[in-house]
Amino acid sequence: MMAGCYALLLGTFIAACHAAFGDPEVLHKIATRPSKCGPECQLHGTCNEELGRCDCPRQRQGENCEQAMSEEEFRARCSRMEFRDVAECEKGYPDCFNSCNDRGTCENGFCKCNPGHYGIDCSLSLDDQGRPQILQGTSYTTRAKRPWIYVYDLPPRFTTWRNKNRMDRPTFFYFLQRLLGSGALTADPEKADFFLLPIKLRNPQDIFGNLLRALSYIKSTWPYFESTQKGSHVVMHTGDWGKMEARPAKHLNEVRRNLTWLTHWGIYNNSQKPHWLVAHTPGRDVVIPVITPMGRTPVFGHDKSPLHPRATVPVKDKIFFHAGRICGESSPPNTTLPWPHNCKDATRYSGGVRQRIHSHHHNRTGFYIGKHIPQYAVHLRTSKWCLSTQGGGHGNRQVIGTLAGCNPVSIGDGIYEPFEPEMDYSEIGIKLRDDDIPVLHEKLAAVGDEEYARKQVALKCAGHHLHYGSMVGGVTGESGKYDGFETILEILRVHKDHPETPPQDFSKVDSDFKKFMACGAEEFGDLPPPEPQGVKLCSNSMFDRVQDRCFPCIRRFTNTMGPPGGALCCGYPDLATCPRNWD
Repeated sequence: MMAGCYALLLGTFIAACHAAFGDPEVLHKIATRPSKCGPECQLHGTCNEELGRCDCPRQRQGENCEQAMSEEEFRARCSRMEFRDVAECEKGYPDCFNSCNDRGTCENGFCKCNPGHYGIDCSLSLDDQGRPQILQGTSYTTRAKRPWIYVYDLPPRFTTWRNKNRMDRPTFFYFLQRLLGSGALTADPEKADFFLLPIKLRNPQDIFGNLLRALSYIKSTWPYFESTQKGSHVVMHTGDWGKMEARPAKHLNEVRRNLTWLTHWGIYNNSQKPHWLVAHTPGRDVVIPVITPMGRTPVFGHDKSPLHPRATVPVKDKIFFHAGRICGESSPPNTTLPWPHNCKDATRYSGGVRQRIHSHHHNRTGFYIGKHIPQYAVHLRTSKWCLSTQGGGHGNRQVIGTLAGCNPVSIGDGIYEPFEPEMDYSEIGIKLRDDDIPVLHEKLAAVGDEEYARKQVALKCAGHHLHYGSMVGGVTGESGKYDGFETILEILRVHKDHPETPPQDFSKVDSDFKKFMACGAEEFGDLPPPEPQGVKLCSNSMFDRVQDRCFPCIRRFTNTMGPPGGALCCGYPDLATCPRNWD
């Protein structure tokens, strides 16, 4: 019998853990401390030892999970958690957050933690003074670089009970796992810079249902929502219209005003597009890029990205490229009629940008503007400029085009792109107003060879920011130091440090931020210096050696969550030892 791996419950020794990572004496002490929950809790569920709250798997209930749910009760719970039927609900999801850190067992997406451990991924336990610690008994320490993030340990009805199979945009799940692997996670709320709500927000019901209930629970359990400054509590929403996915309502005003929202949708002024509601507060909210999950990089040709140092830059034989939907109704545009008569929906979808561009430029030499096209990835790599604009709501063309080496043409009055205005898109592409569309060809022709070459250099750095390399693996030979995950944290830091500064001016008042956004160079657009050598980020690029590829690691995990701690932790099951090359 291994010390610390069995506990006496209900008069019987039960297996409490297997050989978890960490000091055996510390693990034994954690496992044998008296629990704040009843003995049946550790038979069926997980005890949050800080609060004395017993968390149950989806199919059990009761103060200590002592009751199996009736078929009718279980069916009702499954329906609330967005499962199609009981069979799907019973099956649940194959992966758990950070694989329960080897301190518990994964049961259909729920971590049943070893005695003494708790949390969404079993990373938490109490020390001798009763203070929460992360991966106690290992070498884990919160990293030096700010900000530090505290993640609320919410009951599973807000988190792991919910249907992860319904999450088509999994940025949040990857982000939540990466917090631990990066070292940005703190268990001490008094030292935290930001407080993250670990809940999935994708559709309107998530906002006016799950989010409101989670906030009510947080306010009644912890003092920090009321005692910290506005914006210190953070949520991530991956829907089309961000925090306005749920329509305006008085009871949602506080939620929208007082939280920091990480969303894909950056509309801050709708005076030109009144059918869309303002959904972004510059200087508090952050527009974040859409994630390209690990198995999707070949779809856009990012496994052959020209931004990789070993790539041969292809001949760019097209001036401007856009392939995809033009009209909101999905039918082909009528080329015999001018905009706004060329589509039935010529103003709402994409704010009219795609329809208007097609009307003025569809037959222009060197321009390709049409619906879907074979060899899409090849066309991206061989075009100088690619349209970067919204669709029904947010778009991801800026990410797709940038990583393919195609400089973005950003058009959308009153709408910010990912990491804008903190990142200056005029340095990597062209920012135009809607009324510039008729003279788009003249604007592009005015960019000389020298200016375009500088934009290509800046594009390599922007590619680091717009790709979540540390979470899903590299595509441009990058280390992950300046990736989307780290850029989110860096922007949050500078928001906190300079609350009165307009976000477009952060680089003027914060030299560390300026250098970060330039990927270590003095100016954005200068060639960055070589990064310090460290443990190499696994790669999804065809230009890297087979032994450096992510595939052996990622094939064991789903595209919805990816590997524990992110791709940078591949090969490091003890996340306390995950490389921190830049801390």
